[in-house]
Amino acid sequence: MRRYLETARRYRWVIVIVLLLTWGSGAVLAYSEYISSFEADATIWTQRQSQQFAPISPQDPGLTALVTPAQEQAGVMMQLLQTRSFLRDVIQRTSIHRPENMEESKFLAEITKRFRVDVLGNNLFRLAYRANDPRTGAEMVVAALTVREEHLAASRLAATEAASTYYRAQLGVAENQALEAQRDLDAFDKDHRPPLSLPDEYNQRQLRLKVEETKARVTDMKVRIDQSTVLPSILQVADSLDFQIVDKPLDEVKPSGGTRTAAVIAGSAFVAGLSLVGVLLIVGTLLAGGMAGEAGIARLAPASLFASVPEIAHGRGAASRDLRGALASATFGPPGVEEAKERDG
Repeated sequence: MRRYLETARRYRWVIVIVLLLTWGSGAVLAYSEYISSFEADATIWTQRQSQQFAPISPQDPGLTALVTPAQEQAGVMMQLLQTRSFLRDVIQRTSIHRPENMEESKFLAEITKRFRVDVLGNNLFRLAYRANDPRTGAEMVVAALTVREEHLAASRLAATEAASTYYRAQLGVAENQALEAQRDLDAFDKDHRPPLSLPDEYNQRQLRLKVEETKARVTDMKVRIDQSTVLPSILQVADSLDFQIVDKPLDEVKPSGGTRTAAVIAGSAFVAGLSLVGVLLIVGTLLAGGMAGEAGIARLAPASLFASVPEIAHGRGAASRDLRGALASATFGPPGVEEAKERDG
């Protein structure tokens, strides 16, 4: 621990500069994010769709899943916000424009990140959008709710049109069967005059029953076609009752909604600064420990000769290559010093 403290004392100004750069830039970015965030939200009351209008199927997973109405509608909204077509329709209704130097996929991903859906209770959930100006947030929330209603109406209309097309095809088949049954009955009555025998009476009753059955099927198909035409309007009214905007979004005058993002930026900068300082201390301590070997040997106090060194490497840089050379240099002096002393003596 003492070695790291000495390293910190030695590189104190470097540490101060690193912390100023990381923490200062992080603080500036966090403050900029906080003051430039304006969040608008809408609170929606929702309840389950009326069962008389809901399409019920034995294989419907919603029949066994314990999901509250708010969780169901919030999940639908979150899924819609993940689709590019839905986001394009939302953006077209607002004043937002994609920058020319940004790809569409990145732009839509950024739009998705700025939306937030929170479940507040069994029947309440909130849709929020964090923008960089006071007006865009409210525009995006209103546009998202409007496009959601339009998509729902379009999907219902497509489903009812498919059902109407099927019923009309079945109506044509039923009408042909009714005409054929009526022709068979008319041909039988023309060929068989009263009084009729028992077998002829039985055949006549069967033909009349077939005519009545085919006419009833024609009537049933017409009723179904009429119902499929009126059903979208009924479902739209039911949806307006099951999905109500309690609190509409307002234009935010003061910054809001950027506290969490600013805290994440500041925390990341704080951790990054500490990590860089830690790496600097570890590397500085290791380098200082490796270079202090020869300097420490040179500062050793003189002692009496207690061993002989079989070989001393001569030449430039020999003392820095191995410990034996360093010991010999510290004890006897650099190579050639003793010979020079003997010549001088």
